[in-house]
Amino acid sequence: MTTRGELRLRSVAELKDMLRSEGYDPALIRGVEKDELIDKLLILRHNPMEDDPYPLPLYSNCMPQFVLRALLLLASQWFLVSFFVEARAWNAGFLLLTTVALTVRNLAISRAKAQ
Repeated sequence: MTTRGELRLRSVAELKDMLRSEGYDPALIRGVEKDELIDKLLILRHNPMEDDPYPLPLYSNCMPQFVLRALLLLASQWFLVSFFVEARAWNAGFLLLTTVALTVRNLAISRAKAQ
C-alpha cells in the first residue's frame, strides 16, 4: 500500500495512471486539486471495487458461455414441456414466458448491483 506522502511525491499524471490501473476513467476527473485526488485514490486503494464473477445473466462470465447456457435451457425446456403440452404454439408460449421472466429477473439483479 502506498502512503499519502508517497502519493504527494507523484505527479498528477501518475496519479491518474494509478486510477486507470484501478479501473476508473481518469478523463472524467477535471477541476480536482491534487490533495483531493490523493484522498480519493487512498480511499479507492483501501476499498477496491468488487469484481463481479458473473456479469452476464444465467450466471455466465462470458458471451459464449451465456449463449450455450441459453441454448441448453431452451432445448431442455422444449423437450420437457413437449411431454405435457401437445401443441407447439403452447410450448413456444411457455418458452416466451420463461424468457420474459428471466429478463425481468436479470434486469432487477443488474439494477441491484448498480446500487
